[in-house]
Amino acid sequence: MSDSLARIRATLDVRPPYCSGTCEIAVEQSTLFYSTATSGARKINLLSPTQDQLESLHEACQRVAYGHDHEEIPKNLKAGRLDATAFATQFSLENTGLANAVGQSLLEGMAVGWDSIRSELYELNIYGAGSFVGPHKSAANSNKIFGFLDIVFPTAHTGGICSLRNNEREWRIDFATMLSESQIPLVGYAAYFNEVEREIGAIISGHRLMLSYKLYFTSGGDSPSATMIFAPGPFELSLKTALAEFLNDPKVLPNGGYLGFGLRHQYPVSPEMRVDILRSSLKGSDAIITRVLDGLLLPWSLRVLYRDRGSHSEQTFVLHKFISDLSRKDVVWSHWGAGEKMGPGAEFVRFVDEFGNDDEKRAGDYSKYPEDVIDIIQMTEMPSVTNVHSQYLAYGNEVMIGNLHGDICLVVEVSAKVIPVY
Repeated sequence: MSDSLARIRATLDVRPPYCSGTCEIAVEQSTLFYSTATSGARKINLLSPTQDQLESLHEACQRVAYGHDHEEIPKNLKAGRLDATAFATQFSLENTGLANAVGQSLLEGMAVGWDSIRSELYELNIYGAGSFVGPHKSAANSNKIFGFLDIVFPTAHTGGICSLRNNEREWRIDFATMLSESQIPLVGYAAYFNEVEREIGAIISGHRLMLSYKLYFTSGGDSPSATMIFAPGPFELSLKTALAEFLNDPKVLPNGGYLGFGLRHQYPVSPEMRVDILRSSLKGSDAIITRVLDGLLLPWSLRVLYRDRGSHSEQTFVLHKFISDLSRKDVVWSHWGAGEKMGPGAEFVRFVDEFGNDDEKRAGDYSKYPEDVIDIIQMTEMPSVTNVHSQYLAYGNEVMIGNLHGDICLVVEVSAKVIPVY
């Protein structure tokens, strides 16, 4: 592997899909108002609540069992939940500076202010001793939601380790210890992308009180507004230098081809959609790659990279502009080419290393197809986080089940090298 390709891969090693920390708040922002069925409106100071006040709030909540069947968990071990319509709080995200903290850390290099991110407070949760939350993903009821933000108040408690998981990796946040060691009024926070799984371990003693927000981009679209200021991400300049050096090597794709980057984040897809419409929705390190490519004037697009296993376990790789579901076809012949099988916009690709040698881990057999095969170099790990799968009946010498696995990826077009003539 060349030094420049090694640097590119090291630079794009998976970044944590969350950010967390503490934030100072003013005492006047700490009051919560809620109502009960028996005694009407009540209020509680979230910085210095009494045990009776916390227990009363807990009793006023609906009992829920996140990540588990509702009937499996005893009532006393369930979390308490209030919908945002059932309470009011003086706590304000706008006055905490968390917008910039979330924007700069979670969105990696985007100088995001609260005018570029919209938050929606959607629930309050309170956990008593023994309460826990099983592994689950928060429900994103809109394609415009890119993440969630949890605010943990400094009510005295122990236990309740928060575990976040994504792509077989795990990160743990100990809010109880984090907040108990402070001498000033603080809240803890964790912001994470919508593909992240969250789990909260059992509370050992006391109560944890948490507000949860959904995070959207503004301007009515799926991406930051046109007026957003972008600051270089923590690895943007090094990536640009390494990528330019890699492509300036005359031995890299001398006849032209593609560079393929697996996406690190999850995006909404639907059958038959043209995947390049997601280009305005890219976030985190995916968005930074596109800024580097634009800076180097390299054309790029989003495609689906399909691994097609048809009859007799033959394997081919196809790049396509659309989500393809071959299960909808009545007949799929094994000798069909990429375009004939999947429609216009599909083309065969051959994985090679940076020196043009076949990538043995991703070998494909294209000998029986008359179509051209284009070389592609895998720049980062595939499969991507966003992927699709379908099965179909493959007709050859006999009928077999074919499997079509697709990953949304970012593809860079590399022109053939111009060799000077002397």
